[in-house]
Amino acid sequence: MGEGSPRFANQIEVECAKILDFYGIPWAYEPRSFVLERAPDGRVTRAFTPDFYLPEQELYVEVTVMKQSLVTRKNRKLREVRRLYPEVKVKLFYRRDIERLAQRHRLRLAS
Repeated sequence: MGEGSPRFANQIEVECAKILDFYGIPWAYEPRSFVLERAPDGRVTRAFTPDFYLPEQELYVEVTVMKQSLVTRKNRKLREVRRLYPEVKVKLFYRRDIERLAQRHRLRLAS
C-alpha cells in the first residue's frame, strides 16, 4: 500500500488490505454501491457499499469489527444485496476471521 492508498474507514480495513497484499491478491476499495431502496422521486435512500472487491474471485468482501450481537443490520443488508443482485458474490468477514488470518501470518492488528 503506497502513497495512493485509499482512506480506509477503520484499522481493520487497513489490516485486511495488508493481508490481501501479503497474498498478492488484487483488490479495490469500495468500488461500488448497491442500491437497496429508492424514494418515489428516484433518490437513493438505502445502499450497501462493500469494503473490498477482489476482481480475480469476482467477490465483494465486507469486514466488520462489530460485536456479533450488533451485526444483525449488516447481515440484513447482505441478504438484501443477494436477493436484489443474485449474480453478485458478497462475503462478510468478522473480526475473529481477520484475527485468525493475522495470527497465522504474524501480522500485528490494532486493537
